[in-house]
Amino acid sequence: MIVRTKPLKIKLKQTQNPLEDFMHLNHYAANMEVLFVRYIGIPDSTELYNENILKIDQYFSSNLSTTPYLRLHGLEPISNKNDINRLSIIWDSWKDIFNNPITDPNSLYQTPLCTQLDNETLEWTKKNTFVKILSMYKNANPNSNTTLQKNFVIKFSHWIDTYLPKLFKPTGISPKVIFIGDIKHHELLFLYFLSRLGCDIFYMNPKEDIANLYPDVETYSTLYKCSALYSGSITIPEYTPAPNLEHTPMPPTQNAISQSKISKPTKQHQSRPLAEEFSYEQLAGLSNSVVMIKVYDEENTILCGGSGVVIHSSGYILTNLHVVAGGHYYSVLYENETEEHFTDKLIKYHQLYDLAIIRVDKNCSPLTIKTDDHLVRGQKVVAIGSPLGLFNSISDGIVSGFREINNIPMIQFTAPISNGSSGGALLDMYGRLVGLITAGFDKGQNLNLAVPSEKIFQFAENFIEHMN
Repeated sequence: MIVRTKPLKIKLKQTQNPLEDFMHLNHYAANMEVLFVRYIGIPDSTELYNENILKIDQYFSSNLSTTPYLRLHGLEPISNKNDINRLSIIWDSWKDIFNNPITDPNSLYQTPLCTQLDNETLEWTKKNTFVKILSMYKNANPNSNTTLQKNFVIKFSHWIDTYLPKLFKPTGISPKVIFIGDIKHHELLFLYFLSRLGCDIFYMNPKEDIANLYPDVETYSTLYKCSALYSGSITIPEYTPAPNLEHTPMPPTQNAISQSKISKPTKQHQSRPLAEEFSYEQLAGLSNSVVMIKVYDEENTILCGGSGVVIHSSGYILTNLHVVAGGHYYSVLYENETEEHFTDKLIKYHQLYDLAIIRVDKNCSPLTIKTDDHLVRGQKVVAIGSPLGLFNSISDGIVSGFREINNIPMIQFTAPISNGSSGGALLDMYGRLVGLITAGFDKGQNLNLAVPSEKIFQFAENFIEHMN
Protein backbone atom coordinates (compact mmCIF):
# COMPACT_ATOMS: atom_id res chain seq x y z
CA MET A 1 0.00 0.00 0.00
CA ILE A 2 1.24 3.48 -0.90
CA VAL A 3 -0.13 6.46 1.02
CA ARG A 4 -1.09 9.06 -1.55
CA THR A 5 -3.00 11.37 0.79
CA LYS A 6 -1.14 14.59 1.62
CA PRO A 7 -1.51 16.27 5.01
CA LEU A 8 -2.51 19.90 5.27
CA LYS A 9 0.26 22.46 4.97
CA ILE A 10 -0.40 24.96 7.74
CA LYS A 11 1.31 28.30 8.10
CA LEU A 12 0.95 30.77 10.96
CA LYS A 13 -0.89 33.93 9.96
CA GLN A 14 0.67 37.12 11.31
CA THR A 15 -1.71 39.68 12.75
CA GLN A 16 -1.74 43.17 14.21
CA ASN A 17 -5.50 43.09 14.82
CA PRO A 18 -6.15 39.68 16.38
CA LEU A 19 -9.76 40.23 17.42
CA GLU A 20 -10.83 41.41 13.99
CA ASP A 21 -8.81 38.76 12.16
CA PHE A 22 -10.20 36.00 14.37
CA MET A 23 -13.73 36.82 13.18
CA HIS A 24 -12.78 36.43 9.52
CA LEU A 25 -13.88 33.16 7.94
CA ASN A 26 -11.11 30.81 6.90
CA HIS A 27 -11.89 28.22 4.24
CA TYR A 28 -10.07 24.90 4.12
CA ALA A 29 -7.35 24.51 1.50
CA ALA A 30 -4.36 22.24 0.98
CA ASN A 31 -2.15 25.20 1.92
CA MET A 32 -3.69 27.54 4.47
CA GLU A 33 -2.88 30.10 7.12
CA VAL A 34 -4.26 29.93 10.65
CA LEU A 35 -4.28 32.27 13.63
CA PHE A 36 -2.76 31.15 16.90
CA VAL A 37 -2.80 34.16 19.22
CA ARG A 38 -1.74 34.43 22.85
CA TYR A 39 -3.77 37.47 23.87
CA ILE A 40 -2.33 38.56 27.23
CA GLY A 41 -3.70 41.33 29.45
CA ILE A 42 -6.73 43.57 29.00
CA PRO A 43 -7.38 46.55 26.70
CA ASP A 44 -8.32 49.63 28.76
CA SER A 45 -10.94 48.03 31.04
CA THR A 46 -12.51 44.74 32.10
CA GLU A 47 -15.79 45.96 30.60
CA LEU A 48 -14.18 46.29 27.16
CA TYR A 49 -12.52 42.89 27.63
CA ASN A 50 -15.91 41.26 28.22
CA GLU A 51 -17.52 43.23 25.40
CA ASN A 52 -14.95 41.82 22.97
CA ILE A 53 -15.64 38.27 24.15
CA LEU A 54 -19.41 38.75 23.78
CA LYS A 55 -18.92 40.25 20.33
CA ILE A 56 -17.10 37.11 19.19
CA ASP A 57 -19.70 34.85 20.84
CA GLN A 58 -22.59 36.66 19.18
CA TYR A 59 -20.97 36.64 15.77
CA PHE A 60 -20.28 32.91 15.71
CA SER A 61 -23.69 31.99 17.16
CA SER A 62 -25.62 34.15 14.69
CA ASN A 63 -27.59 32.96 11.70
CA LEU A 64 -24.88 34.41 9.49
CA SER A 65 -22.22 32.00 10.70
CA THR A 66 -21.72 28.33 9.87
CA THR A 67 -18.34 28.29 11.56
CA PRO A 68 -17.82 25.57 14.20
CA TYR A 69 -16.99 27.48 17.39
CA LEU A 70 -16.06 26.58 20.95
CA ARG A 71 -15.34 28.82 23.90
CA LEU A 72 -13.41 26.94 26.58
CA HIS A 73 -12.15 27.65 30.10
CA GLY A 74 -10.45 24.31 30.62
CA LEU A 75 -10.37 20.91 28.95
CA GLU A 76 -12.51 18.08 30.21
CA PRO A 77 -10.61 15.72 32.54
CA ILE A 78 -11.07 11.98 32.21
CA SER A 79 -12.23 10.03 35.24
CA ASN A 80 -14.64 7.41 33.91
CA LYS A 81 -13.08 3.97 34.26
CA ASN A 82 -14.74 2.65 31.09
CA ASP A 83 -13.36 5.56 29.07
CA ILE A 84 -9.88 5.00 30.48
CA ASN A 85 -10.03 1.28 29.62
CA ARG A 86 -11.32 2.05 26.15
CA LEU A 87 -8.62 4.61 25.43
CA SER A 88 -5.92 2.32 26.77
CA ILE A 89 -6.28 0.54 23.45
CA ILE A 90 -5.01 3.73 21.78
CA TRP A 91 -1.89 3.53 23.96
CA ASP A 92 -1.39 -0.12 23.00
CA SER A 93 -1.46 0.92 19.33
CA TRP A 94 0.77 3.98 19.73
CA LYS A 95 3.33 3.12 22.40
CA ASP A 96 5.80 1.76 19.84
CA ILE A 97 5.37 4.91 17.75
CA PHE A 98 5.88 6.95 20.94
CA ASN A 99 9.31 5.39 21.37
CA ASN A 100 10.14 5.38 17.66
CA PRO A 101 8.49 8.35 15.92
CA ILE A 102 10.22 7.51 12.62
CA THR A 103 7.44 5.19 11.53
CA ASP A 104 6.62 3.73 8.15
CA PRO A 105 3.84 5.92 6.65
CA ASN A 106 1.83 2.88 5.64
CA SER A 107 1.86 1.56 9.19
CA LEU A 108 0.95 4.98 10.58
CA TYR A 109 -1.86 5.35 8.05
CA GLN A 110 -3.42 2.09 9.23
CA THR A 111 -3.01 2.75 12.98
CA PRO A 112 -6.35 3.95 14.41
CA LEU A 113 -6.47 7.17 16.45
CA CYS A 114 -9.80 7.72 18.20
CA THR A 115 -12.95 8.45 16.19
CA GLN A 116 -12.10 8.74 12.52
CA LEU A 117 -12.76 12.05 10.78
CA ASP A 118 -14.82 11.98 7.58
CA ASN A 119 -12.24 13.99 5.64
CA GLU A 120 -9.30 11.79 4.59
CA THR A 121 -6.87 14.71 4.47
CA LEU A 122 -7.81 15.83 7.97
CA GLU A 123 -7.58 12.28 9.31
CA TRP A 124 -4.08 11.88 7.88
CA THR A 125 -3.09 15.33 9.21
CA LYS A 126 -4.44 14.31 12.62
CA LYS A 127 -2.16 11.27 12.79
CA ASN A 128 0.93 13.10 11.57
CA THR A 129 0.32 15.90 14.05
CA PHE A 130 -0.17 13.41 16.88
CA VAL A 131 3.28 11.97 16.13
CA LYS A 132 4.63 15.52 16.40
CA ILE A 133 2.82 15.97 19.74
CA LEU A 134 4.34 12.77 21.12
CA SER A 135 7.79 13.96 20.10
CA MET A 136 7.23 17.36 21.77
CA TYR A 137 6.05 15.69 24.96
CA LYS A 138 9.00 13.32 25.00
CA ASN A 139 11.52 16.15 24.47
CA ALA A 140 9.96 18.17 27.27
CA ASN A 141 9.81 15.18 29.64
CA PRO A 142 12.94 13.11 28.94
CA ASN A 143 12.68 11.25 32.26
CA SER A 144 9.01 10.29 32.03
CA ASN A 145 8.28 6.62 32.59
CA THR A 146 5.84 4.34 30.79
CA THR A 147 3.03 5.07 33.24
CA LEU A 148 3.26 8.83 32.74
CA GLN A 149 3.49 8.40 28.97
CA LYS A 150 0.42 6.17 28.95
CA ASN A 151 -1.55 8.64 31.05
CA PHE A 152 -0.62 11.47 28.71
CA VAL A 153 -1.73 9.54 25.62
CA ILE A 154 -5.02 8.50 27.27
CA LYS A 155 -5.76 12.08 28.37
CA PHE A 156 -4.88 13.51 24.96
CA SER A 157 -6.94 10.83 23.20
CA HIS A 158 -9.88 11.72 25.44
CA TRP A 159 -9.63 15.33 24.29
CA ILE A 160 -9.45 14.23 20.65
CA ASP A 161 -12.61 12.17 21.07
CA THR A 162 -14.36 14.96 22.99
CA TYR A 163 -13.60 18.02 20.88
CA LEU A 164 -12.80 17.01 17.30
CA PRO A 165 -16.37 15.82 16.49
CA LYS A 166 -17.65 19.20 17.70
CA LEU A 167 -15.22 21.17 15.54
CA PHE A 168 -14.65 19.31 12.29
CA LYS A 169 -17.92 19.37 10.39
CA PRO A 170 -18.54 19.32 6.62
CA THR A 171 -18.92 23.09 6.27
CA GLY A 172 -15.65 23.74 4.41
CA ILE A 173 -14.85 26.43 6.99
CA SER A 174 -12.08 25.99 9.55
CA PRO A 175 -13.16 26.00 13.22
CA LYS A 176 -12.59 28.68 15.82
CA VAL A 177 -11.55 28.00 19.43
CA ILE A 178 -11.22 30.50 22.27
CA PHE A 179 -9.62 29.44 25.55
CA ILE A 180 -9.97 31.98 28.39
CA GLY A 181 -8.04 31.95 31.66
CA ASP A 182 -5.16 29.99 33.14
CA ILE A 183 -4.07 27.08 30.99
CA LYS A 184 -2.03 23.98 31.70
CA HIS A 185 0.88 22.95 29.48
CA HIS A 186 -0.87 19.86 28.10
CA GLU A 187 -3.99 21.93 27.35
CA LEU A 188 -1.88 24.41 25.40
CA LEU A 189 -0.31 21.49 23.58
CA PHE A 190 -3.82 20.38 22.57
CA LEU A 191 -4.57 23.88 21.21
CA TYR A 192 -1.38 23.57 19.16
CA PHE A 193 -2.65 20.20 17.91
CA LEU A 194 -5.96 21.78 16.84
CA SER A 195 -4.19 24.62 15.06
CA ARG A 196 -2.17 22.17 12.96
CA LEU A 197 -5.51 20.76 11.82
CA GLY A 198 -6.61 24.17 10.58
CA CYS A 199 -8.29 25.69 13.67
CA ASP A 200 -7.93 29.36 14.47
CA ILE A 201 -6.89 29.55 18.12
CA PHE A 202 -7.35 32.51 20.46
CA TYR A 203 -5.88 32.02 23.95
CA MET A 204 -6.83 34.85 26.33
CA ASN A 205 -5.35 35.40 29.78
CA PRO A 206 -5.82 38.79 31.49
CA LYS A 207 -3.12 38.06 34.12
CA GLU A 208 -0.07 36.55 32.44
CA ASP A 209 1.28 34.39 29.68
CA ILE A 210 1.97 30.75 30.42
CA ALA A 211 5.52 30.12 31.63
CA ASN A 212 7.97 27.64 30.11
CA LEU A 213 6.27 27.34 26.75
CA TYR A 214 7.04 24.46 24.47
CA PRO A 215 9.54 26.00 22.00
CA ASP A 216 7.46 24.90 19.01
CA VAL A 217 4.34 26.52 20.48
CA GLU A 218 6.18 29.75 21.22
CA THR A 219 7.55 30.12 17.68
CA TYR A 220 4.29 28.98 16.09
CA SER A 221 1.98 31.40 17.99
CA THR A 222 1.67 35.18 17.99
CA LEU A 223 2.04 36.98 21.31
CA TYR A 224 -0.23 40.01 21.56
CA LYS A 225 0.22 42.08 24.73
CA CYS A 226 -2.58 44.42 25.72
CA SER A 227 -2.05 47.73 27.47
CA ALA A 228 -2.11 46.26 30.98
CA LEU A 229 -2.02 43.01 32.92
CA TYR A 230 -4.94 42.49 35.29
CA SER A 231 -4.48 40.28 38.35
CA GLY A 232 -7.93 40.88 39.82
CA SER A 233 -11.00 38.74 39.38
CA ILE A 234 -12.95 39.03 36.12
CA THR A 235 -16.39 37.50 35.78
CA ILE A 236 -16.45 36.27 32.20
CA PRO A 237 -19.94 36.34 30.66
CA GLU A 238 -21.42 32.93 29.97
CA TYR A 239 -21.63 31.81 26.38
CA THR A 240 -25.15 30.91 25.23
CA PRO A 241 -25.52 29.94 21.55
CA ALA A 242 -28.38 31.60 19.70
CA PRO A 243 -31.67 29.64 19.94
CA ASN A 244 -32.94 27.36 17.18
CA LEU A 245 -29.46 26.79 15.79
CA GLU A 246 -27.72 23.45 15.57
CA HIS A 247 -24.79 24.31 17.80
CA THR A 248 -23.11 21.60 19.78
CA PRO A 249 -23.55 22.10 23.54
CA MET A 250 -20.49 23.47 25.25
CA PRO A 251 -18.29 20.83 26.88
CA PRO A 252 -17.63 20.99 30.62
CA THR A 253 -15.20 23.72 31.62
CA GLN A 254 -12.39 23.50 34.12
CA ASN A 255 -14.99 24.09 36.84
CA ALA A 256 -16.48 20.63 36.26
CA ILE A 257 -14.99 17.15 36.43
CA SER A 258 -17.73 14.63 35.81
CA GLN A 259 -21.31 15.71 36.31
CA SER A 260 -22.40 12.17 37.04
CA LYS A 261 -19.66 11.57 39.59
CA ILE A 262 -18.57 14.82 41.21
CA SER A 263 -20.40 17.90 42.31
CA LYS A 264 -19.22 21.11 40.71
CA PRO A 265 -16.22 22.35 42.69
CA THR A 266 -15.94 26.00 43.53
CA LYS A 267 -12.96 27.93 44.77
CA GLN A 268 -12.96 27.82 48.53
CA HIS A 269 -13.44 31.42 49.52
CA GLN A 270 -12.94 31.77 53.24
CA SER A 271 -14.09 35.32 53.81
CA ARG A 272 -16.07 34.41 56.95
CA PRO A 273 -14.35 35.11 60.26
CA LEU A 274 -12.47 32.02 61.32
CA ALA A 275 -13.48 30.12 64.44
CA GLU A 276 -11.08 29.63 67.30
CA GLU A 277 -7.88 27.75 66.61
CA PHE A 278 -8.10 23.97 66.85
CA SER A 279 -6.54 22.10 69.71
CA TYR A 280 -3.86 19.58 68.83
CA GLU A 281 -6.36 16.83 69.63
CA GLN A 282 -8.80 18.31 67.09
CA LEU A 283 -6.08 18.61 64.46
CA ALA A 284 -5.12 14.99 65.08
CA GLY A 285 -8.70 14.06 64.21
CA LEU A 286 -8.09 15.28 60.66
CA SER A 287 -5.74 12.33 60.14
CA ASN A 288 -8.74 10.50 58.70
CA SER A 289 -8.16 12.57 55.55
CA VAL A 290 -4.44 11.71 55.30
CA VAL A 291 -3.54 8.30 53.85
CA MET A 292 -0.53 6.02 53.52
CA ILE A 293 0.45 5.08 49.96
CA LYS A 294 2.50 2.08 48.85
CA VAL A 295 3.85 1.93 45.29
CA TYR A 296 4.17 -1.42 43.49
CA ASP A 297 5.99 -2.47 40.33
CA GLU A 298 4.76 -4.91 37.66
CA GLU A 299 6.04 -7.86 39.72
CA ASN A 300 3.97 -6.81 42.77
CA THR A 301 7.07 -5.68 44.66
CA ILE A 302 6.82 -2.57 46.83
CA LEU A 303 9.04 0.15 45.36
CA CYS A 304 8.49 2.88 47.94
CA GLY A 305 5.91 4.50 50.14
CA GLY A 306 4.61 7.89 51.09
CA SER A 307 1.56 9.83 52.16
CA GLY A 308 -1.40 11.46 50.48
CA VAL A 309 -4.17 13.94 51.22
CA VAL A 310 -7.86 13.46 50.36
CA ILE A 311 -9.04 16.48 48.35
CA HIS A 312 -12.41 15.16 47.16
CA SER A 313 -14.87 12.76 48.78
CA SER A 314 -15.05 10.69 45.58
CA GLY A 315 -11.60 9.23 46.17
CA TYR A 316 -9.24 11.83 44.70
CA ILE A 317 -5.95 11.90 46.61
CA LEU A 318 -3.17 14.48 46.27
CA THR A 319 0.43 13.35 46.73
CA ASN A 320 3.93 14.01 45.40
CA LEU A 321 4.82 12.91 41.90
CA HIS A 322 8.12 11.52 43.20
CA VAL A 323 6.12 9.19 45.46
CA VAL A 324 4.00 7.58 42.72
CA ALA A 325 6.17 8.03 39.60
CA GLY A 326 7.32 4.72 38.18
CA GLY A 327 4.61 2.73 39.92
CA HIS A 328 2.54 0.11 38.13
CA TYR A 329 -0.21 0.38 40.73
CA TYR A 330 -0.74 1.71 44.25
CA SER A 331 -2.32 0.76 47.55
CA VAL A 332 -3.97 3.29 49.84
CA LEU A 333 -4.58 2.76 53.54
CA TYR A 334 -6.93 4.97 55.55
CA GLU A 335 -6.61 5.53 59.27
CA ASN A 336 -8.42 3.05 61.51
CA GLU A 337 -8.83 0.61 58.61
CA THR A 338 -7.03 -2.62 57.85
CA GLU A 339 -8.24 -3.01 54.26
CA GLU A 340 -5.94 -1.58 51.58
CA HIS A 341 -7.54 0.00 48.53
CA PHE A 342 -5.70 -0.77 45.29
CA THR A 343 -5.68 1.42 42.19
CA ASP A 344 -3.71 2.09 39.01
CA LYS A 345 -5.41 5.43 38.39
CA LEU A 346 -2.80 8.17 38.11
CA ILE A 347 -5.17 10.95 37.12
CA LYS A 348 -2.87 13.95 36.76
CA TYR A 349 0.65 15.12 37.56
CA HIS A 350 2.90 18.18 37.40
CA GLN A 351 6.65 17.60 37.27
CA LEU A 352 7.75 21.11 38.27
CA TYR A 353 5.45 21.30 41.30
CA ASP A 354 6.10 17.61 42.15
CA LEU A 355 2.35 17.03 42.49
CA ALA A 356 0.15 14.13 41.42
CA ILE A 357 -3.42 12.94 41.89
CA ILE A 358 -4.45 9.30 42.20
CA ARG A 359 -7.94 7.95 42.71
CA VAL A 360 -9.40 5.02 44.65
CA ASP A 361 -12.96 3.72 44.92
CA LYS A 362 -13.44 4.92 48.47
CA ASN A 363 -15.39 7.83 49.91
CA CYS A 364 -13.76 9.98 52.59
CA SER A 365 -14.04 13.55 53.86
CA PRO A 366 -11.53 15.90 52.17
CA LEU A 367 -9.37 18.50 53.82
CA THR A 368 -10.16 22.17 53.28
CA ILE A 369 -7.47 24.00 51.31
CA LYS A 370 -6.41 27.44 52.49
CA THR A 371 -6.95 30.05 49.75
CA ASP A 372 -7.77 33.30 51.49
CA ASP A 373 -4.47 34.85 52.57
CA HIS A 374 -0.75 34.23 52.89
CA LEU A 375 1.23 32.47 55.56
CA VAL A 376 3.69 34.46 57.66
CA ARG A 377 6.98 33.48 59.22
CA GLY A 378 6.58 32.24 62.76
CA GLN A 379 3.03 30.96 62.13
CA LYS A 380 2.30 27.64 63.86
CA VAL A 381 1.76 24.58 61.63
CA VAL A 382 1.17 20.86 62.10
CA ALA A 383 2.49 18.09 59.82
CA ILE A 384 0.66 14.78 59.34
CA GLY A 385 2.31 11.95 57.40
CA SER A 386 3.72 8.46 57.66
CA PRO A 387 7.47 8.86 58.27
CA LEU A 388 9.36 5.57 58.04
CA GLY A 389 6.01 3.79 57.72
CA LEU A 390 4.71 5.06 61.09
CA PHE A 391 1.16 5.72 59.96
CA ASN A 392 -0.12 9.29 60.37
CA SER A 393 2.43 10.61 62.82
CA ILE A 394 1.78 14.19 63.94
CA SER A 395 4.38 16.85 64.66
CA ASP A 396 4.21 20.58 65.19
CA GLY A 397 6.43 23.50 64.32
CA ILE A 398 6.41 26.92 62.69
CA VAL A 399 6.77 28.42 59.24
CA SER A 400 10.45 29.32 59.21
CA GLY A 401 10.74 30.86 55.75
CA PHE A 402 9.80 30.91 52.08
CA ARG A 403 12.23 29.60 49.47
CA GLU A 404 12.57 29.36 45.71
CA ILE A 405 13.67 25.84 44.76
CA ASN A 406 14.26 25.47 41.00
CA ASN A 407 12.12 28.60 40.52
CA ILE A 408 9.20 27.00 42.41
CA PRO A 409 8.04 28.71 45.64
CA MET A 410 8.22 26.49 48.71
CA ILE A 411 7.25 26.78 52.37
CA GLN A 412 10.11 26.05 54.78
CA PHE A 413 8.86 24.73 58.13
CA THR A 414 10.28 23.17 61.29
CA ALA A 415 7.80 20.37 62.11
CA PRO A 416 9.92 17.18 62.03
CA ILE A 417 9.44 14.80 59.08
CA SER A 418 11.25 11.73 57.69
CA ASN A 419 11.13 9.48 54.63
CA GLY A 420 7.51 8.53 54.08
CA SER A 421 6.20 11.96 55.04
CA SER A 422 6.27 13.06 51.40
CA GLY A 423 2.74 13.75 50.22
CA GLY A 424 1.54 14.42 53.76
CA ALA A 425 -0.44 17.39 55.02
CA LEU A 426 0.90 20.65 56.41
CA LEU A 427 -1.99 22.29 58.30
CA ASP A 428 -2.54 25.65 59.94
CA MET A 429 -4.16 25.84 63.37
CA TYR A 430 -7.62 26.05 61.78
CA GLY A 431 -7.21 22.64 60.16
CA ARG A 432 -6.71 23.95 56.63
CA LEU A 433 -4.20 22.47 54.20
CA VAL A 434 -1.52 25.14 53.70
CA GLY A 435 1.04 22.92 51.99
CA LEU A 436 1.87 19.42 50.76
CA ILE A 437 5.00 18.05 52.40
CA THR A 438 7.54 17.30 49.71
CA ALA A 439 11.13 17.20 51.02
CA GLY A 440 13.57 17.64 53.87
CA PHE A 441 17.27 18.45 54.01
CA ASP A 442 19.17 15.41 55.22
CA LYS A 443 22.12 17.51 56.42
CA GLY A 444 19.99 19.91 58.42
CA GLN A 445 17.71 19.53 61.42
CA ASN A 446 14.02 20.31 60.83
CA LEU A 447 14.71 22.04 57.52
CA ASN A 448 11.68 20.83 55.59
CA LEU A 449 9.75 21.98 52.53
CA ALA A 450 6.14 21.94 51.35
CA VAL A 451 4.40 22.96 48.13
CA PRO A 452 2.19 25.96 49.07
CA SER A 453 -1.60 25.78 48.87
CA GLU A 454 -1.85 28.32 46.04
CA LYS A 455 0.19 26.01 43.77
CA ILE A 456 -1.92 23.06 44.92
CA PHE A 457 -5.06 24.96 43.98
CA GLN A 458 -3.70 25.91 40.55
CA PHE A 459 -2.82 22.28 39.88
CA ALA A 460 -5.84 20.52 41.38
CA GLU A 461 -8.67 23.05 41.08
CA ASN A 462 -10.83 20.65 39.03
CA PHE A 463 -10.54 18.00 41.74
CA ILE A 464 -11.00 20.06 44.91
CA GLU A 465 -14.35 19.68 46.59
CA HIS A 466 -16.10 22.86 47.69
CA MET A 467 -16.41 23.04 51.45
CA ASN A 468 -19.20 25.17 52.90
